[in-house]
Amino acid sequence: MKKLNIRYKLLLIFCFYTFSIQAKDIHVSTSGDNRADGTIKNPVHTIQRAVEMLRSSKELSKNHRSYIWVHGGTYRIAKPIEISTEDSGLEDAELVVKAVEGDEVIITSAMLLNLKWKKHKGQVYKAQLKLDSDIDQLIINDQLNHMARYPNFMESMVGKKKGKKHTVPFNGGAADAWSVSKSKEWKDPTGAYMHAMHRALWGDIHFEVTGKNSKGELEYIGGWQNNRVNTIKAVHKSHRMIENIFEELDAPGEWFYDKKEATLYCYPDENTNLSKAKIEAVMETKELVRIVGDFEHTKTKMDIRGGNGIVFHAEMPRIKKPVHHIVFDGIKFTGTARTFMDNNEPLVRSDWTIYRSGAFYISGAEDVMVKNCTFYQLGGNALFVDGYNRRVTVKSSYFHHNGATDVNFVGSTQAVRNPLFQYGETKVPFDKIDTAIGPKTPDYPADCLVEDCLMTECGRVEKQTAGVNIAISSRITVRHNTIYRVPRAAINICDGCWGGHIIEWNKCFETVLETGDHGAFNSWGRDRFWHSASPNGAKEKMADGSIRIEKMVEKWEDVALWDAYQTNIMRHNFWMCDNGWDVDLDDGSTNYEIYNNLCLRGGLKTREGYHRNVYNNIIFNYFTCNVPYPAPTYDQFRTNIIIGDTYVSKFPTKWGGVIDNTLFHNPNYKESVPATAISDWTHQDKHSIVANAQFIAPLEGNFHVKHNSPAVKLGFKNFPMEGFGVTSERLKKLVPEVDIVMPSKYFNNTRNSDKNVSIKGAEFNSLDTESEQTAYGSKSIAGAIVVKMTGHSAIKRIGLQLDDVVLKVNKKKIVTAKDLQRLMSKLEAGSENTAVILRGQEERTIKFKL
Repeated sequence: MKKLNIRYKLLLIFCFYTFSIQAKDIHVSTSGDNRADGTIKNPVHTIQRAVEMLRSSKELSKNHRSYIWVHGGTYRIAKPIEISTEDSGLEDAELVVKAVEGDEVIITSAMLLNLKWKKHKGQVYKAQLKLDSDIDQLIINDQLNHMARYPNFMESMVGKKKGKKHTVPFNGGAADAWSVSKSKEWKDPTGAYMHAMHRALWGDIHFEVTGKNSKGELEYIGGWQNNRVNTIKAVHKSHRMIENIFEELDAPGEWFYDKKEATLYCYPDENTNLSKAKIEAVMETKELVRIVGDFEHTKTKMDIRGGNGIVFHAEMPRIKKPVHHIVFDGIKFTGTARTFMDNNEPLVRSDWTIYRSGAFYISGAEDVMVKNCTFYQLGGNALFVDGYNRRVTVKSSYFHHNGATDVNFVGSTQAVRNPLFQYGETKVPFDKIDTAIGPKTPDYPADCLVEDCLMTECGRVEKQTAGVNIAISSRITVRHNTIYRVPRAAINICDGCWGGHIIEWNKCFETVLETGDHGAFNSWGRDRFWHSASPNGAKEKMADGSIRIEKMVEKWEDVALWDAYQTNIMRHNFWMCDNGWDVDLDDGSTNYEIYNNLCLRGGLKTREGYHRNVYNNIIFNYFTCNVPYPAPTYDQFRTNIIIGDTYVSKFPTKWGGVIDNTLFHNPNYKESVPATAISDWTHQDKHSIVANAQFIAPLEGNFHVKHNSPAVKLGFKNFPMEGFGVTSERLKKLVPEVDIVMPSKYFNNTRNSDKNVSIKGAEFNSLDTESEQTAYGSKSIAGAIVVKMTGHSAIKRIGLQLDDVVLKVNKKKIVTAKDLQRLMSKLEAGSENTAVILRGQEERTIKFKL
């Protein structure tokens, strides 16, 4: 009997242990069965089933991690995976949804089609396909094809205009895209989409065609996607495109689905055999994952009037219990429907409207991490953090070719005091202004992080987008990301609610490619205090003729810091904007500390705001301070280097900040001269100068100045020129080289790479200009300058450093780099040699062997 009891106990222990393992580790496979137990030998078929099994196991929120192991394959879902409060973990005991190491796991809403094709006409094929809904996107052999459109899609539309890169919006546009003459060619354009840019290139506007009248004019709905004058009259005259028109099916890579006839038409490219191709259709699904806490859905609503006069009814749920400690790791997300017609909620007085959703949607969550994931070819936003959220982390992930914004942090407007939604909206009377500092409720994202992410070609459909967008949020850190080839800003902050953001170590280039009047980094601050201080000020005047902002500041000295009560810090970033400013602090942007940034194309702008402390930056083009508010602004602009010799400003005598110790870089100045001759800031710039900054190797991205640079005497300090952007090796390999091009009038003391001479693993350039002679402190215009070297080059081993100038080798004078190349080629291996070099404007002799 005793032995039986022991055996029984052992059996119970074994069963309990087995159950615990199953509860903590559920395996999912495309070949699995949802009736299985979820072991590695008997996996379930869907991630949702695995979530439900863990939930019912009661093993969550215990002292161990619970894993859902997702094995390789494509998981096609018709509705999103839902993670709720019941699925929460604990610190160091999270619920982890993870791809098995080495496996490619894809989650998509795209349906795999099995079609029988036959010739229709010319190069167009057709196949019978009966679906309950329209097709929104068609993917053939993993490549996104395009709805039949006019004008046709042009794959490469990147060019240069006035020395700056630009991309034609929508990959092609035409002024007659919606004309009566074109519409006469179309039997029934109902269901077509009209896409256009805002007339001032402030984003995009879209419409859906509902028919055409007897005159051939298109009838449509829409026009609510931009928060600045959003009607058909606001569209650009030539950047227009129309799609989903059967008669426009005339180019490779186009398709059209006729739902009435249950027929899919396709014009394949020359390399595609439709009968053998993998064809996927995306229809209505817009979300793939939903992590949503428990909300108390009250009847509270807010009516918001959009830029086109349409009223948006916003529900205002309140958080009751957040979902927490969830991790998604190593999964690819793709194939969701486009959302441009859903984008209709105005954000507080920014230029944006928003669709509060994304392929990966998080709301009411704490301590959620998304890492090592890929988001691509998604129709709208990739990842959306909505309303109350704390400590959401997006890390080491790759975002590319998505329809809207890659990562959005957007709080609830119920958290904003005295929210206004339109640029020129009626102002709140002084006696009704809420004067409390900070948010009204906790319904916003805070203490979140985006780190080590690569983002490229977002905004393929919607243009008022960004790599990272922040609105009605607090303390968001955006660190070590590489963001490039985007239609508008790389990083955007919509308002001053509520600051505390840290923007650091990012590398952003090829930005503002399809729009204008914007920045690689852009912000607005049209908060409670803000009212336009445009030069005429007509619309903003009080009854007594004074400007409203003057009365605001006079009545409440700290009014500008009511919403922007925490300082935004921007440091150690690499910015390049192609059609605007590198850093654009637009209308009302307040409470920023900006230092140690490289702004290498478009300059830096501050407009209508307070408390901007800008120092120790390198800025190409200019510092723009247009339309300042009445003094004091508490702004400071000091110890910066401007590559150029001008400010752009209005009313500088009214500006109430400090501007001084600026060095305007001009290599043609042998001696420093006071900047008062070029500065219209007559009451400032007492110590600013025009001089040669003595950069070490700017065309190679090294903007360190020499130790005896006049900039150092002004207080400028060198800061790191490396370390910007992504840090993980996997993502680094995907980043293209950045082409740093500077006008020769500012950099004729630097080398052009096509003149470089290669010598034993390094590159040299001739010292052949008077400005170079001045910069290097040479006695004559002669020598070979080290401009580039590898870590293992013979040149580095013999003791030469970057920016050294070789004057003689074995007493033979080096006039040009080619002289050095010829002489070095004749030296025998192991021979003893000497070289005279310039380093730090001082001659020295080194001995070396090859």
